[in-house]
Amino acid sequence: MQSETTPQMSAPVSDGENLSLKRNFKGTKWMYFIYLVTCIMVVFHVYILAVSPVDPWVFSMGHLQFGVTLGFLCYAARAKSAKHVTLVDIGFILASLASYGYLLWNFDELVQRAGVLPEGYDILFGLFAIAAVVELTRRTAGWALTLLLAAFVAYCFIGPYLPGILWHKGYSFERVVSFLYSPNGIFNIPLGVTARYVYIFVLFGAFLELSGAAGFFMKFAYALAGQSRGGPAKVAIISSGLLGMVNGTSTGNVVTTGALTIPLMKRTGYNPYFAGAVEATASTGGQIMPPVMGAAVFLMAQMMNTSYITIMVAATIPALLYYVALYFSVDLEAARLGLIGLPRNQLPSWKEVRAQIYLAFPLFVLLAFLLIMNASVVLAGLMGLVSAVIIGFFHRLYKVKRMFTPIEILDAVRDGGVNVIQITATCAAAGIIMGTLTLTGLGLKIATIVVDLSGGSLLVCLLLTMSVTIILGMGLPTIAAYAIPASVIVPALVEMHVPLLPAHLFVLYYASLSAITPPVALASYAAAAIAGVSPFKLSVMGLKLGLAGFIIPFMFVYGPQLTLIGETSSIAQATITALIGIFALAVCVVGYLRTSLNMPTRLLLFAVALLMIKPGTMTDAIGAAILAVLLFWQFKIAKNKTAAPKDASPNTEKL
Repeated sequence: MQSETTPQMSAPVSDGENLSLKRNFKGTKWMYFIYLVTCIMVVFHVYILAVSPVDPWVFSMGHLQFGVTLGFLCYAARAKSAKHVTLVDIGFILASLASYGYLLWNFDELVQRAGVLPEGYDILFGLFAIAAVVELTRRTAGWALTLLLAAFVAYCFIGPYLPGILWHKGYSFERVVSFLYSPNGIFNIPLGVTARYVYIFVLFGAFLELSGAAGFFMKFAYALAGQSRGGPAKVAIISSGLLGMVNGTSTGNVVTTGALTIPLMKRTGYNPYFAGAVEATASTGGQIMPPVMGAAVFLMAQMMNTSYITIMVAATIPALLYYVALYFSVDLEAARLGLIGLPRNQLPSWKEVRAQIYLAFPLFVLLAFLLIMNASVVLAGLMGLVSAVIIGFFHRLYKVKRMFTPIEILDAVRDGGVNVIQITATCAAAGIIMGTLTLTGLGLKIATIVVDLSGGSLLVCLLLTMSVTIILGMGLPTIAAYAIPASVIVPALVEMHVPLLPAHLFVLYYASLSAITPPVALASYAAAAIAGVSPFKLSVMGLKLGLAGFIIPFMFVYGPQLTLIGETSSIAQATITALIGIFALAVCVVGYLRTSLNMPTRLLLFAVALLMIKPGTMTDAIGAAILAVLLFWQFKIAKNKTAAPKDASPNTEKL
């Protein structure tokens, strides 16, 4: 394989990460301090998770302290102070540390009175923790989530002055602060999930990359699809699906794999907008792709009080439909442009890929512990992490002939800690929002409002849910974009008789797809920077390519069979009709099938896709019949166009 197809991986970038404020301490003394903090962070998490468990509140606060320490070191308050750590940064770190110490010292008493009867210094140290979370959220995720957070907290105080259903009796300043400085607020489920599950998997992803597995996945994708028509775009789909589910951030995946795939797609003939949109759309799908499904799936399991495996199995068919739809679109676009694949001498051989199959062993270990041994997610993640270290050690020893250097190991540990900063901050912020919803009862009120606005129509309710989730998710990491609407809107869907699992998956899909939805499409913007084109135009193209992702959630709500609910025959029928529907949708989006399609034909194909949303023999039969007629007609037109030049005279050949 030529050097140009060798992936150059970089540290993942979190969705919504405020890069303008991010500091670079490479080669400075502060880097050694960050190495020390992240090494202690690893020991802290592994010891508590594997050896000596502690109260979840204490564990979450400890994890938050690491996030705050690293966050205020790695992210500046303003661009002007991005080159050095300030006294303000150190002040926030010390204030948060004092809050953690106060919690440990008074834990037994705080458990009894937190959020109900605050005493003494509860308010002061609670304010320290809340202020640190708000400021860290602003630095890492920007103003969108920060202003939303402020609005929800303000509602606790202005509720008595609001009309109608939004009215509440109001709460004292002390009650609000104490309530938010408790497991009902900051230390709610999202932060607990980050501490218990997400950090281990982020660290797993860092060591998976160090072991050489990331490069292997890219080679596997090139060997599998590189030689087919439009090969580089198909490679982007496969590699982004494999890597995106591990690193858990669509924007981060665009930055890592897109740096290679987007320029290569451009060189082989794809329009720059299309090339960037393919990468952004494929990377976004990593959030919904089993077995890892990014970070939000762990939060979903906790909020639903169900097993991770149950969600993983249920999400398999919808995720495959998403990627199959994208694959169809890419293949049809390659056919329309007359593109061919990469030459064989620029691709890795299957012999080379098979010789390095062992690099995928950590993923097999993860799946074995989850599916065969029925182990906990924590144990599976730890075993996957250990196997990644071992496999990487032997790969370096026998294949590369060079051992890991201490700096390489420290860099992987650092990446594991630094890459979870923004997730930690936004999950703590989401906990504060969830706390205000619980305290004021606003969550149930929003659910009631959504049901009332829908007028009893499930379709209207789903459309409202989709819109609210996308709007709330713009500019946010997936886990935060999912946590907030899942708290307030899922009850509305359940009230409309949608099963709990499809309801949560419905919200997760649109929380993920907000990364490619204009006007604030972070994954598309990252791809546009690499492709060198207009971010907004590329995000519109990404929206078109990801259109199947916007329809699939409606499919599994109206047909829960796609989440493996029901009899085998009905599941098979729903899957087959869904495949037909997304094929029709892909042809509609690209506007090509053996020949270019006119607008009426494309609209009919879109109608076919819609007919496949709701399972039913009649709708399926009508959709299949329309598609069969259209396919026959298009192939006939294409055949006539192919034969026409043979019979044409020289004077009409140009027409």
